[in-house]
Amino acid sequence: MNYTYCGNLVRQQDADRYLLSLLYKGAQREALWALFAFNHEIAKTREVVSETATGLIRLQWWRDAVNKIYDGEVLEHEVVKALADTIAQYDLPKEPFETLIYAREFDVEDRQPSNLDGMLKYAGLTSVPLNALVLKVLGEDEDEGVLHDVSVQYAVAGLLRAVPYHMKQRRCYLPQALMDGYDVSVSKLYDWKKFEALIPVTREIVQVMDKKVQPDNRFLKASYKLSAIYYNQISKCGYNMFDSKMILDPPFKALRVWAARF
Repeated sequence: MNYTYCGNLVRQQDADRYLLSLLYKGAQREALWALFAFNHEIAKTREVVSETATGLIRLQWWRDAVNKIYDGEVLEHEVVKALADTIAQYDLPKEPFETLIYAREFDVEDRQPSNLDGMLKYAGLTSVPLNALVLKVLGEDEDEGVLHDVSVQYAVAGLLRAVPYHMKQRRCYLPQALMDGYDVSVSKLYDWKKFEALIPVTREIVQVMDKKVQPDNRFLKASYKLSAIYYNQISKCGYNMFDSKMILDPPFKALRVWAARF
């Protein structure tokens, strides 16, 4: 099985997870590429469709493709073929894939989380099952609470960093109740106005995420470190996600992540 396509896709579209994959070698690295490539394919659904119905159809295609794998049929698609090989090689369960696809229905329906708990639930649904599959590939165990906390911290950091991108698309994953509490208008943000009003919202979310976690395995250690690096960058930028320095990679990011695996 040639995993090069998946590796190139992840390197171009999900650079941080590609960085994490480099902690491993050989078959394990390639299996992570297959998982991350699948995740990218379903995560990009909202970006490549213009209507909810079309997005749901696309997600159903992936749901059917996964079901077919478990029924012994593999569709002619580079990511599907690599995913099928990975599922067979590591005896991966189907449920996490189903949850990841289900979570992306939230994207195509353009729903904003009503409160912080809703945002964190979305972050968990889109990240915990993926990391559970990663640990299965790596043959490593982790406390479920630690797995959840590290995964959510990683996902929320990504959502915050993507705020400017999402605003351009008229999408918002920030909690409605929290924004209302600071009198932040989504419509003004969509019109590219009043970005500074988001600063207290971002600050409060980062403060909630600023909790110490002690993973045992190196993948989650590195993921946790990567999240901490980004939260520190956000803090140094005054919690302004539109600060021009936010588009820059934090200094020595790769080296710091690499060191955190021990």
